[in-house]
Amino acid sequence: MARKTPHITAAELRIMKILWETGAGTVRQCLDALPADGGDPPAYTTVMTMLKQLADKGALTVDRERQPFVYKPAVRRDRVLGQRLTQFLQTVFDGRAEDLVLHLAEEANLSSDDLHRIETRIRERERLHDSPKPRRTEPKRKDHDCSNGGDRRG
Repeated sequence: MARKTPHITAAELRIMKILWETGAGTVRQCLDALPADGGDPPAYTTVMTMLKQLADKGALTVDRERQPFVYKPAVRRDRVLGQRLTQFLQTVFDGRAEDLVLHLAEEANLSSDDLHRIETRIRERERLHDSPKPRRTEPKRKDHDCSNGGDRRG
């Protein structure tokens, strides 16, 4: 059974992105890799707390055999981003994907290449959606000759 993707906050997502990129990291490595956003960087203890919270949620594994502890992603990037996108779609666009795509096409500064890739992906998706699904066939049953009392030897 697939594990449920834990809820990850925006601040935790910044940490997760670093660990998805690097594969693993310590508190210090995560702190040093956080992009400068114009404000003061978070405190070491803040990053340590976020890593612990992510581990408690099951989003990270912790190698406690090493000092300092090493944290590794336990959830895949595409699952977390898919969950975040679904939440955004529900919250902002009331679940209407068409509105999201139209807004993106109208408001975002998309290049011709971006638009071409989007169109190609849409056509691929339409082909998958429109193609007939392969039918499952039941394995053919062999009829057994029961005239000899069920003995198959003949």
